Amino acid sequence: MKEPKEVDGIFQADNPMPTWWKLVWLISIIVSIGYVVYFHWYSEWPQEVAFEKEVAEHEAQFPAKQAVVVNAEDGSNPYRDDAVAIKEGEGTYKQICSACHGPTAEGAVGPSLVDKDWIHGNTDKEVFNNIMKGIGPERQKLNRGGMPAWEGLGAEKVYAVMAWIATKNSSLVKAK
Repeated sequence: MKEPKEVDGIFQADNPMPTWWKLVWLISIIVSIGYVVYFHWYSEWPQEVAFEKEVAEHEAQFPAKQAVVVNAEDGSNPYRDDAVAIKEGEGTYKQICSACHGPTAEGAVGPSLVDKDWIHGNTDKEVFNNIMKGIGPERQKLNRGGMPAWEGLGAEKVYAVMAWIATKNSSLVKAK
């Protein structure tokens, strides 16, 4: 065995690694090569099949909701009289809309939603478009600020909020 080498006051011995350590290292390399060969060339479970299986399990656990059906002729709200949707709409309103329109929709930064005056139209179709597309600077009226587009909420939540607003304000009409 060689004498330890001294560098800057630190003695460095040239001791070999233990045999069991070398064997674990060698076995892990052999197993990993075998794993790659088996799963890429001989397995009956390729990545595409695994993905399709996971998607099927997800769809079984979370079935797709039916699309919101809107009356194409007048654009009326399909959730207008749906009690469950109204309750959900109230929650969404309080979480998102109340910051600008007030907790009871009486108006704050944004206009009131419970009075008879609708600045940008009072039909379901007009209100839906205003919420989804927002109110930009070119459409602002009565010194009221703009409104961001809420397309990210999705039509279902927007219609639920509108159904809740309709219970608070009868001047929000289905169609003209």
